[in-house]
Amino acid sequence: MAYTFDETRVLSRKERSQLLRTCRERAELDLLKGRKTWPTRSMLVYLAFYSGLRVSEIASLKLGDLFTSGADPYILVRHGKGDRIRKVYIPGQLVKMMKQYIKYKNQSLGQMCSEVDPLFASPKGTHVKPLTLMKSFKVAIESAGLRPELSIHCARHTYATFLLEETSDLAHVKKQLGHKNVAMTLIYADLLPERNTELVNRLSFEE
Repeated sequence: MAYTFDETRVLSRKERSQLLRTCRERAELDLLKGRKTWPTRSMLVYLAFYSGLRVSEIASLKLGDLFTSGADPYILVRHGKGDRIRKVYIPGQLVKMMKQYIKYKNQSLGQMCSEVDPLFASPKGTHVKPLTLMKSFKVAIESAGLRPELSIHCARHTYATFLLEETSDLAHVKKQLGHKNVAMTLIYADLLPERNTELVNRLSFEE
């Protein structure tokens, strides 16, 4: 089976930075004003970009799925595509943010924070639905002034593209994404468009 990929669904580094900066600034302002929307939205956006999880996987996360205290922190995805279970290793900065967010959930939002409680909880304490997370991500995109066609799934594509570019480790990227077939991961092998000119200019030009 041939897999195709639309490269416009990958955010450039500039776009990603603009979105993350918007989330960070809005979250800081909400904290100062005693508002509660953007700290959670910011956590969602950062998690999407630095874990590559599908929105359904994010929605089903429990606090007990976050293994952040060891030397190799990871998220245990219990409900991946095809009901496959996998570990998704995460960077230290994301671990720090998650710990801060869990503290915020408990102290500022008054949400339960046991191992069985959702990472993203509805007002009733149940798991937030994937559609709710998708809409929240869309608000972040609009607030940052980015392309309206971008969605939360584009964060997964962006994560995969950047991770493969940085590591050149196809097997690692495949495991992180939870792909069943390496052919699915290979669609991210094309370089980011912004690097094409940079790389061809490394060729020596003989006159």
